[in-house]
Amino acid sequence: TGNAAVLGSFTLAQLNTAVSDADVSSGITLATPVASTSGTSITFTGIPAGTKRIVVMLTGVSTGGTSQMLIQIGDAGGFEITGYVSRAGDGGSGSFTATAGFAIVTVQAAANTYRGAVTLNLCNSTSFSWVAGGILDDSGAVAFHSSAGTKSLSQELTQVRLTTVNGTDLFDLGEVNISYE
Repeated sequence: TGNAAVLGSFTLAQLNTAVSDADVSSGITLATPVASTSGTSITFTGIPAGTKRIVVMLTGVSTGGTSQMLIQIGDAGGFEITGYVSRAGDGGSGSFTATAGFAIVTVQAAANTYRGAVTLNLCNSTSFSWVAGGILDDSGAVAFHSSAGTKSLSQELTQVRLTTVNGTDLFDLGEVNISYE
């Protein structure tokens, strides 16, 4: 791993062989998409030790209520539901601050669908500190929802979930997936 400088001329066949022989096991892993058509949360577990980046992707996700969606992270001890420092904004006067998870939208309407991605990056591997940032499109708004936040865990991250502030609104449309590296 790292950067290398190679001097000389190579054929396309030699370069293709070098690329196909490269160790790509440490690349990006795409999880299995989950339909967000029922339940109060969409959960991804089994995230391996050493993961430094996770992207949570929403495609046309909706709930039947108006409680804002959140992303929560957890370790082997379970999901963390307090201690987040996060905010979502819509570029205008709309803003939403959350401590129960990473805020990803400012307001939520039951009829609206949301699409976009939120990236979680490991900031400190000793304190297990994570930072989040993302942008989502809202089918019912003229602005995008941007978000940012931080949260530290007591151990390595092993799980991520999408839920709502009240924890009771049901997902009713769309698909969620993650990738990690």
